[in-house]
Amino acid sequence: MTAPKQRKQLKHPYLVRSLRTLGFGLILSVLLHILLDASLSGFNLSDTFEMIKTYPIPFLLGILVLLLVYLFLISLIGNLWASTTILVGTSIVVAFANNQKFLERGEPLYPQEFEMITQWRFMLSMLSTWLVILLFLGIAVIIAIAWVLDRYSRKVSAKYYGRDFKYWDRKTLIIRAVGLVFSGVLLFSLTNFQSSDNWLRKAYNIDAQWKDVDPKESYQQYGFVGGLIYSATANIMDKPAGYSEAKMKQITKKYNKIADEINQTRQNKPMDDVNIVYVMSESFSDPTRLSGVTTSSDPIPETRKIMEKYPSGYSLSQGYGGGTANIEFEALTGLSMYNINPQITSPYQMFLYQKEKFPSLVSSLEQNNYETIAIHPFKPSFYRRTDVYNALQFDKFISRDEMVHTEKLDDSEYISDASAYQETLDQLKASDKSTFIHLVTMQNHMTYWDKYINTIAVEGVPEENKQTVQTYLQGIKYSDDALTDFITQLKHLDKKTMVVFWGDHLPSVFPEEIVNQNTERTMHETPMFMYANFDLPKKDYGTISPIYFAPKMLELTNSKVSPYYALLTEMSQQVQGLEKNVLIDNHNKTIIEDQLSTEAKEYLADYKMVQYDLISGKGYTKTSMFKDR
Repeated sequence: MTAPKQRKQLKHPYLVRSLRTLGFGLILSVLLHILLDASLSGFNLSDTFEMIKTYPIPFLLGILVLLLVYLFLISLIGNLWASTTILVGTSIVVAFANNQKFLERGEPLYPQEFEMITQWRFMLSMLSTWLVILLFLGIAVIIAIAWVLDRYSRKVSAKYYGRDFKYWDRKTLIIRAVGLVFSGVLLFSLTNFQSSDNWLRKAYNIDAQWKDVDPKESYQQYGFVGGLIYSATANIMDKPAGYSEAKMKQITKKYNKIADEINQTRQNKPMDDVNIVYVMSESFSDPTRLSGVTTSSDPIPETRKIMEKYPSGYSLSQGYGGGTANIEFEALTGLSMYNINPQITSPYQMFLYQKEKFPSLVSSLEQNNYETIAIHPFKPSFYRRTDVYNALQFDKFISRDEMVHTEKLDDSEYISDASAYQETLDQLKASDKSTFIHLVTMQNHMTYWDKYINTIAVEGVPEENKQTVQTYLQGIKYSDDALTDFITQLKHLDKKTMVVFWGDHLPSVFPEEIVNQNTERTMHETPMFMYANFDLPKKDYGTISPIYFAPKMLELTNSKVSPYYALLTEMSQQVQGLEKNVLIDNHNKTIIEDQLSTEAKEYLADYKMVQYDLISGKGYTKTSMFKDR
């Protein structure tokens, strides 16, 4: 009987194993890149391969980045299948989330949204039950397969290589250390992607033209990985030509003078001891203005009555279907998203939370001894609001955790507007000082599944969308009722009180057929009005940006202005609406930049200089432009 034939031992088993591991990682990176890119088109492989064919170099570079991530993971962890499970599982979740966001809002997943993983319960609540089950089932299957393959690969490794590689043996540790340093250094260098000298940026530039490409297009043209890196590393604002301390002193002097001229005709100090309530109503809009949509009854009749009697118009929203915090940023700071680079999709999460004592309407009112309170009936960590409200210098932040009134409507998962208004009234009555309350409601946040007994029918939308649209209509009908009760109670309040009310954005419940029948401007306009329990002149504002709410409020109450609000006051006389894709002149007409008057261009240039100084510059105007005259 002959002895079993011994398998010939490999001369360089560690090298062979490393090359095989890299080869596996390359194949994996190609497949995952296709998956991520496919999530940009509803997993339409035909569109995905067409994009790859059109932009082959970004596709190859995206594979390289994923391969570096794979190399970093396996060098760090030391286990092939554990690393693979993490990379594959993460990619599937990201692709799934990206696809869902595209379906809901027509936008990709931006870098700052990855921190939403901390709000995973809330994110899962926006998905149907079967999608959640499918997602978790898929991840469980991947983990199970990886476990089986890990056990099997150990046997194969012992048979093929003649040994069982240990994670901690000397040669393995050396290889892992080299891989970790190599991949880590290259991945860290991507933080400098915006530099023209960056190695990956140079390679992308062979096939990519980043200038004037908005974030959505950068994803769709250069792939998910390329778009993600570009957005994650973008500058907040580009430095305006001529920016310097001397220039900012010149601008400050100019608007000091203009503020003095405006204040000569105004008698009151800012707001003159008037309570102020900002109400940013979640997804509140007027669906009856949309072409193609017919409702069986008016969902917001009482809001319409208020708008007919008090100063009113429409707010030009920066977002559609989302972006609440960006509209809030504009209203509180007076700083427009128009001047911020398009890759900065969330000022709250991308820079404002890191600031200390950032100038805003809040800090301006504190000069006049106002108590300042923010109320939001949701998690305080959402959009980093706790840190942001501290930066904006609110005295107090009342989230759902501190609210007394937390009632909900029917089967809704969110605290009702009626409860939020009652919380606001309680704060107004409890304070002996003049009070500014910034209320961000939550009742009409997506999703719009069957949670109410709907009383308003809709026509013009496909049958599969009717239930969702009708649920949304019922929600804003409830908001309209709650707003009426709130206004009624304010009429009997002893203290003079003013309300600035607006909807943050339209919801994404309307199908593409409806969106295509309406202009971009229409899809970004929401009702706004300024109510007071004292006399106000009736004004029709047309459509204005949220940056102008504060100067308009100061004008209505004959209040004096700081140099900063003098700038906004003058600018509003030339450009009353400015957002990324919409400009509105002082005749309420939609225009393009080339149609701006010379005076309008001058104000916008000064405004951009001040905005850069406050956000990315040296802060020369941080105190001087906001000091009351």
